[in-house]
Amino acid sequence: MSKHNRAIVVVLLISVSLSCKWLSTSTTKTIKGPKIDFTSPGKGLDVTVQLDKKQTATGKVSQTGGSVSLTAADGSKFTLDVPANAVEADTTITMTAVKSLDGAPLANNTPTAVQLEPSGLFLKEMATLTIVPAKEIPTKEQIIFGYEGGGQDYHLAVIDPKSKEIKIKLMHFSGAGVGSGSDSDWAATLQLQADNAYTRLAQKLGELLQPARFGEGSFDASKVGETALSILKQFEEQVVLKEIAAAELDCKHARKALQDLIYLGRLCRLLSAPLPDDFAEKVSKLEEIARKCSGGNNSNRSYRVSGKSNNVSFTGEICSLDVAFVLNATFPGGTAKTSFTPSSAIAGTTTVSGGGGGCNHSGGGTYNVTIKEDGSGTITWTTTDTIACPGFSNSRTATFTLPLQAAPDLACP
Repeated sequence: MSKHNRAIVVVLLISVSLSCKWLSTSTTKTIKGPKIDFTSPGKGLDVTVQLDKKQTATGKVSQTGGSVSLTAADGSKFTLDVPANAVEADTTITMTAVKSLDGAPLANNTPTAVQLEPSGLFLKEMATLTIVPAKEIPTKEQIIFGYEGGGQDYHLAVIDPKSKEIKIKLMHFSGAGVGSGSDSDWAATLQLQADNAYTRLAQKLGELLQPARFGEGSFDASKVGETALSILKQFEEQVVLKEIAAAELDCKHARKALQDLIYLGRLCRLLSAPLPDDFAEKVSKLEEIARKCSGGNNSNRSYRVSGKSNNVSFTGEICSLDVAFVLNATFPGGTAKTSFTPSSAIAGTTTVSGGGGGCNHSGGGTYNVTIKEDGSGTITWTTTDTIACPGFSNSRTATFTLPLQAAPDLACP
């Protein structure tokens, strides 16, 4: 990862609030409002964990504290130190090495990690899990993580920021470890954090605005001013800035960052809050990143689509990526038409209609386009469809990916 991009991540994760000057007014004042909890895991990424039951260690800790250590087969070392007064009674702790972890934004699925049991054990004082990987991972490439239960809610772990060693601070038990990550892995991690924060802030904003409708008279933005500013400020810090950093690291996140930046601007307008001073500049910057990500200005290029994905055959022609287009599908027992409605030259929504054998096929979802410098590319879409037949119906979610073949010879209007 470049020094510039690493600097973005470090500043964002350690002191993001110091970099934020949006929503500031001419007088300095403390904005009071609800503080949303971003420290505990939200609805996030679930991963698939496989444990190595042959690599395990067990120890007992008491009210005076204790420790449990494990040396894995590859030589990696794990030490859990539990301080005094962390548990109320003698407790047996088991530490098991993680053999593989699939689905996490890491460079590979074999991080240096352990799972601690009893799962969910709450500690009154912070325990410390020290990890010494057998193969050194450069500090700037380390992604230190945790997860709940058997792989739920993968998230970045709380660490001791003063230590050069990998020291994870724990208040309850589950899994924890360290892996390596590229720019795209860091970007995916930041985007995951932003997605979690987005849901919580939307909920809090709804809690603020919906009761205001029940008051006498028309809605008065000034009555929710300080609370609204607090939520908007947190939206900027916890969602928009992280998404911008993710876009800097991996351009495929630029479109989402742009959409949420514009959303923030519209919220400011709705609640009579000032727009960010650098709002237009950030919009332009993200548009440029998104444009470069799609290989330049490809919106006016033409493409043919022909291929098979998930046992469904597709054909179609695309005169322009920023104009609606259709792909025709055939599958065992029926046919369908997928209509693509672009929100930009690289993303949009889909609608599915069709059927066969007396059944109706309907649904929809979202899609993304990636164009390479040579003009070739791919289109990927995820759709949730329902097949309704006399007496029964069935729904499924599936992802399709097909190549885009440049077709400058198409007769397009």
